Amino acid sequence: MLPWIVSTLVLAIAVGCGEQEDWSPLNGAWDPNDPRAQEILQAPEPGSPIDREMAAAGERWYRVRGCLACHPVEGRDAAGPAMAGITQRRDYEWFRGMVMRPDSMLREDPIARELLEIYRYPMPNQGVDELRTRAMWEYFRKVDGT
Repeated sequence: MLPWIVSTLVLAIAVGCGEQEDWSPLNGAWDPNDPRAQEILQAPEPGSPIDREMAAAGERWYRVRGCLACHPVEGRDAAGPAMAGITQRRDYEWFRGMVMRPDSMLREDPIARELLEIYRYPMPNQGVDELRTRAMWEYFRKVDGT
């Protein structure tokens, strides 16, 4: 099973390298130093409306980056857990940590260590930035109907 996981991971990383910047919630290119950036990157309030544009960008980035290879949205788990229901199982800060710094989460977080015991393969750091992480969360809020 390990060769399948490694080859899938290599493919996912290769696909992710061709990712294009195609969306920004600002009028113009994304600038993390823009005064509005911190507000955009904040976890959404429970029950707040889903930002459809951000969710669409999150879905594109999730697919382009190759996340589906290990984390299907619906259905059975693969090399990692399926993502449907993630917004009910975890909060945004936990999700953010696992996406942006999985290595430190695996050292420090008991839930991440438990998942490693189950799936037996550590999630590699994919270099996902803050905007993409937030957009993917918005996509999962849409999937989960939250």
